[in-house]
Amino acid sequence: MKHLRTLSIHAIVYFVLLLFLVVPRTSAQSLEVSLGEIDFSQLPRVTFKACVREDGLIVQGLDPAQIVLLENGVPQELTIRCPDPSDINSVVLVLDNSGSIFAALPKLVEAAKQLVDSLGPNDEAAIVTFGRQILLEQNFTTNKALLKSVLDGMVANGGTAMFSATYRAIEELETRSGNRHAVVISDGEDNQSVHDVDEVIDLANFVDATLHTIAFDIAPEFQDVMERMAVETGGVHFFVSRPSELATVYEKIADIITEPCCIAEYVSDNCEDTLRSLLLTVTHGGNTADDLQTAISPSRPQQTTLSVEVPAELTPLATGRGYINIAPPPSTALGLTLSFTLHYDQNLVDIPLLPFTLGTVVQNQVVDMARIGPGQLRITLSEVTPPFPSTRLLGFSIEALRADSSRNVAFFVSDVEIEGCPTEFTTVPDTMLICQCFRALDISIDSIPVLAADQQILVPLRIRGGLEIGLPLEASLSLSVPEGLEGLELLPGDLFPAEELTWTRDEDRLDIAVTEPVLPADTAGVLAYLRIGPNEGKGVRAFDLAVLASELWQRCCPLEGEMPALRIQQDGNCDFLLRRVEPSLEVENAPNPFTAQDGGTTQVVFRIPARDDGRHFTLDVLDSQGRRVARLFSGDLPEGEHRVRFDAGTLPVGVYHAVLRSGRLVVTRSMLYVR
Repeated sequence: MKHLRTLSIHAIVYFVLLLFLVVPRTSAQSLEVSLGEIDFSQLPRVTFKACVREDGLIVQGLDPAQIVLLENGVPQELTIRCPDPSDINSVVLVLDNSGSIFAALPKLVEAAKQLVDSLGPNDEAAIVTFGRQILLEQNFTTNKALLKSVLDGMVANGGTAMFSATYRAIEELETRSGNRHAVVISDGEDNQSVHDVDEVIDLANFVDATLHTIAFDIAPEFQDVMERMAVETGGVHFFVSRPSELATVYEKIADIITEPCCIAEYVSDNCEDTLRSLLLTVTHGGNTADDLQTAISPSRPQQTTLSVEVPAELTPLATGRGYINIAPPPSTALGLTLSFTLHYDQNLVDIPLLPFTLGTVVQNQVVDMARIGPGQLRITLSEVTPPFPSTRLLGFSIEALRADSSRNVAFFVSDVEIEGCPTEFTTVPDTMLICQCFRALDISIDSIPVLAADQQILVPLRIRGGLEIGLPLEASLSLSVPEGLEGLELLPGDLFPAEELTWTRDEDRLDIAVTEPVLPADTAGVLAYLRIGPNEGKGVRAFDLAVLASELWQRCCPLEGEMPALRIQQDGNCDFLLRRVEPSLEVENAPNPFTAQDGGTTQVVFRIPARDDGRHFTLDVLDSQGRRVARLFSGDLPEGEHRVRFDAGTLPVGVYHAVLRSGRLVVTRSMLYVR
């Protein structure tokens, strides 16, 4: 009996072993993970897709805590969104059909229909429109053909009530059990809603609805409002400037809504290395799987230069182009979100709020330009993808305005801000000459008293009308001179070095020129002096000096108006305009010329002969226009030498005349006051 029991136990064990060997075993469950769509374009933020499958099926209810990523061996803190593929997506298309969107409506309908086609078989969608009124055009349905027919029937009309339309869409989503999404598009500032943006965001968060917004070619301030709606509810925001971009945007939103895999992101602490090794490890149900990917990432230089490039000069009301340059060229694989302030003189130039983008880093992409103060333009680039390596960031128009004189206009940038990988900015300014011909430069000739036959005089040729220190001046001047005038000589004035002035005389014409552009020494002064005299003839003579032609350019401003002229009269040796004065009655001054650096004073010295002892004399100083600027003496004078101090003080530099008179006796002395 005992043997039988032993045999029976052995038989059972043998039978079990036989079954184990003969019956096929079910293989252990396999866990797989794949890491893909790695995006470094927004460094240091990196996004990727992690798909986890068990026996070929997407794993549901995956615990994000069981997903670990190492970048070059360093653990990263991940933000992960893992949808449950079994969930139903409930989507409301909130569509602007106001009158202003008429031109873009066909592209909008086409893009919305693509989103409908991308939904899963169990996903549902509804359509809310806002124009003349807010309408629930189609309640939730899985019938894609019905949804697309409703979209085909859209007609643009009415105003914009985006907030209230979105609020209505969220109310419709509140009753749905799936993942709740609203896709909102608008092309204008809300002007009819009874709800505001805060109410919309609060209700969306309360019912756990995600808002995805599309701002279609609207003002920056309303773009910001729509971005808030998306960011504060966990959605995405897009700005679109052309209807052709709508299809791409709706496709991206559809991918987010229907994505079955996990979407993860992390902030890397490395913006320099270009080779990255990413190891993704997932643990689920006691099993572990990993995937290793090596990727080349873009990088941003630690030092970047922003420079302004403007034309060398513009004339009034002319337009030109300026550029902002960036060096070294930004990577074409790294998104660029950058803002800075461009400074200029708004009294001299105007910059329209429309950038040039062709052939630049921002080609065919959106640039926001906003005036933030007088002569301050804030330029913002949002997630720009450089189309090709270029140092030319963007261009802008410049229009020269009228002002009182030519000016140098400085352009420079400040307050540079960049998102993503940091870089230290160096800024380089530029200067443009704005040629303002509102006040033309002109030539004037001083009036000259009647001259004694033996006297030499200096006739100053003055430039007036708004000289600018620091701007080059070019000058050419032609004067008529009478035939037979001898002793004529040209002396340099006080505006330029003597070697810059040239002159030629041809019979009755005198040509004077500054051959190369030269910086003037002052804002007003003498271009040149004509030295005339003495009269060697017997009779009185009179001759006319007249400006025949003049071009005075301080880079741009030519002479306009009548040309000046001057008549000079001079005593002869036998015929007199005035009673000739004995040589012993003399007027001199020392020093001559006298300078402002020496105090602006000179001593006027005059000698009274014995025969004029006790006569009454006056001693006046006249300016170049013949106006009295000072009376130095009035009274009876004994014979002998007398001295009187003349203080030019704050008087302008130029030629002054000391005039000693007693009855018909007149003696003059030209005194030159210089800097």
